[in-house]
Amino acid sequence: MISSVTFHPFISHFPPALFVAGLALLFLSKKRNDPKLGSAASFNFSLGLMAAVVASFSGMVSVDINLRTTIDVEGHQGYSFLFTVLYGFVTGYSYTNSFSKTAQGFYIVGLLTMCICLFSGYQLVHSAWGQ
Repeated sequence: MISSVTFHPFISHFPPALFVAGLALLFLSKKRNDPKLGSAASFNFSLGLMAAVVASFSGMVSVDINLRTTIDVEGHQGYSFLFTVLYGFVTGYSYTNSFSKTAQGFYIVGLLTMCICLFSGYQLVHSAWGQ
């Protein structure tokens, strides 16, 4: 990281980790027919959603944001906003109708969006190293 003042790098690792852990717990809940694992998945999604909101806001006010091109920063911000919105839908479906086709669609789209968001964030951090 270029700046040591920003809070974004410290919090931004939690949403993807909790998202993947929540998906794994949902898979195990379905496979083992254990509702406690489904509750743990919903709890992971809830914590991850809160962390995603904090990461989004901390990324917007990041002190090193002016050291990047506007296109790169806005691309990452767009993907992170989309991921946060999808995270909200995933969290809601995990509490209400975890294994519906719509919920599974949100899980897959959320996972793909998360990967794109992670890659664009990776590019923001590591593009300066190659210069």
